[in-house]
Amino acid sequence: MATPEALEARLRGIFPRAIVRRRDISGEPAAWYVYRDGGWRSAMTSAWWEDQGLPRVVVSRDGWIIEADPTALGLFGIEASEIGTRHFTDFVVPGTLEDSIALFAIVDEGHDLTATVLINPTSGDVIALDVHAWREADNLVAVMRLADDVEPTAVATAEPPPAVRCVPSTDAAFRAYVDMALARMPEPTPDGLALRLRRLYPHARVAPEGNDWIVQREATEQTEPPEAWWTDPATAWVRYDAQALILEANEAATTLVGQPLVGHYWQEFVTPGSTEQVSAMLAILAKIGRAESRFRMPRADGSLLEFDSYTEVDGEGLTTMMRPRA
Repeated sequence: MATPEALEARLRGIFPRAIVRRRDISGEPAAWYVYRDGGWRSAMTSAWWEDQGLPRVVVSRDGWIIEADPTALGLFGIEASEIGTRHFTDFVVPGTLEDSIALFAIVDEGHDLTATVLINPTSGDVIALDVHAWREADNLVAVMRLADDVEPTAVATAEPPPAVRCVPSTDAAFRAYVDMALARMPEPTPDGLALRLRRLYPHARVAPEGNDWIVQREATEQTEPPEAWWTDPATAWVRYDAQALILEANEAATTLVGQPLVGHYWQEFVTPGSTEQVSAMLAILAKIGRAESRFRMPRADGSLLEFDSYTEVDGEGLTTMMRPRA
């Protein structure tokens, strides 16, 4: 940073109390004093985070929120059903993504953090929180409280999401999932979008092309299945309700997955780490009514099943046709 004022402005995007002052003493090298909290604060020296009633959140080392109590959910403006589908960068203040990721990495390295920081809930109204965060085994834990004495300063306006072109263009479910992920990102980046997509589409890629982004479902171009393949009466099919409870399945589907399906939930069969994405995809399918896509899931013998899918919504139920890929 060229000036103390520039450094202070950047720090305040995350640390709202930060102050940077120049020290000019004759005969000594120039120096800057950097105060994270504007000076000494007794309220930040006690172990306030030991209060069991404070909001608490647990985040995986790759940044996904995996636990949050009701008060923490309220602070972020999300529902319990969104746990596992929300990344911590969904709540960064626009313009602070790079610094927020760097700060997360510092805590991940084993350094405790006690500070007042800014977050951007889904409401869009930036709030200040006192936070104590630390690494605990393979997760990061944070305890929070509102910093009522801080009035967040004006922050940068979130950049509009880029224009995207999805490949294949025929996969309406994939496109809707891309749009949902982009809408949750205050500061979209190709890497950040790819990180989110790979929870459900493990080979997804995002590449800038001019002013647009090309978002590919597969790592390479693949041949598309025959048109209307799902009309074949021998095709495997599964019927389930809005909670993904499987109500019916033909013998071809049971054979394909390699284990009984009826009475189980789809979440029991998907790749570990993507169970929370099932609800998001169900909501997308319910909205668009029908979709042709491609997914992967482990079979009972441990092998990976890749299949083309065609899903239709019928009232409150959904039927998915499955065609295995070679």
